[in-house]
Amino acid sequence: MESPFAQSGSETWAPAGAEFLDGSLFFGGLRGQTLFDLKVSNGNAIITKHFLEEFGRIRAVTAGPDGFLYISTSNKDRRGTIKENDDKIIKVDISKL
Repeated sequence: MESPFAQSGSETWAPAGAEFLDGSLFFGGLRGQTLFDLKVSNGNAIITKHFLEEFGRIRAVTAGPDGFLYISTSNKDRRGTIKENDDKIIKVDISKL
């Protein structure tokens, strides 16, 4: 049995949609309420969090034909904290992350 390449440890990510773009695996965090960015460097997983608790539960992640990443939130499903104008689709320029 092999150990997992990347894991959340004691933190719960509840990963959702994922997209591979420009050398990163981006995936949404429902419980983690963040956009995770997983890169591989020298055989190690490096995970960066973007928008931590800024938009709430991130459900879907997809790359658009324009090269941008699009994420959607899922806060109105009785599990998130509803904010004004929820839920949203957010356009992300990954070069600015």
